[in-house]
Amino acid sequence: MPSPKPATNLPAPALAPVLIAQLEAIAARFPPPRVGRLHIPADAHGDEPPKDAKFCAIELQDGSFGLSYVLLGDTLDALTGARSGHSGERLAGADPLQLARRLDGGSPVERALALAAINALTDSVWRQVGYQPPPAGNSLGDVQLTGHDHLGMIGFFPPLVHQVQAVGGRLSVLEMDEAMVRRQQQRFPQVHITLERSALAVCNKVVGTSTMLLNDTLDAMLAAAPQATTFAVIGPSAGLWPDALFARGVTLLGGTRVSDGAAFADAMARGVSWSAASRKFAIDRASWPGWERLLA
Repeated sequence: MPSPKPATNLPAPALAPVLIAQLEAIAARFPPPRVGRLHIPADAHGDEPPKDAKFCAIELQDGSFGLSYVLLGDTLDALTGARSGHSGERLAGADPLQLARRLDGGSPVERALALAAINALTDSVWRQVGYQPPPAGNSLGDVQLTGHDHLGMIGFFPPLVHQVQAVGGRLSVLEMDEAMVRRQQQRFPQVHITLERSALAVCNKVVGTSTMLLNDTLDAMLAAAPQATTFAVIGPSAGLWPDALFARGVTLLGGTRVSDGAAFADAMARGVSWSAASRKFAIDRASWPGWERLLA
């Protein structure tokens, strides 16, 4: 089976400028709407336990949404502190393309807002051209596993551990945070959880969170998994045009689209699950037509 890596030995250009250049080319043909508001996640509701993952969302004035992970560094604290100053309303009317440009060289908070803006801009154009990404068939972004597979998981997906164990496959989990490693090792002592990227070297399939787009580790993770014939980037933050990721060696993009904006906003404001107001999708590299053909 062929490797998913690009057929070139030349280093790939930095990802953020490529994504921004694509957005600017698309915006020249589809002028983007302004930001409607920023949705900041509330604290867990009632007796619900704190979540291992939290996301903010940028809503555009045409009803499009883009999500972004907010648990890197002090991003959530910064956004939560700003919430008392009605930051969502202050962001209203902002140029989302200008926000998106901060993915290249911005602070952690700026990069989180930038990725949300990139995803919202993508959702806006997909709506305009009537593109519906294929629904995801499973929580792994449509990655199919057998007992012969060794799955590398970049970022921990606790519900997926049981799926891997059910088919008898092997699992290695790579985390970036030492405290997270210790916490998950206590919850899942039978799972190999490590800070070492070298654990990916023997994996033939890899699933990584879209957090790699925020901490700029995607290229390093691709390089660390030379045996992987499947490399999926999944998560609510992965709602962007997949072309630049596919060109680098990603084989599947699994993201989330908001399907009911009012219900989503209400759930986020109340700190409850918004899964019923969204749907997961999975775009396979082999079937993706390319953004230029899609917009033609």
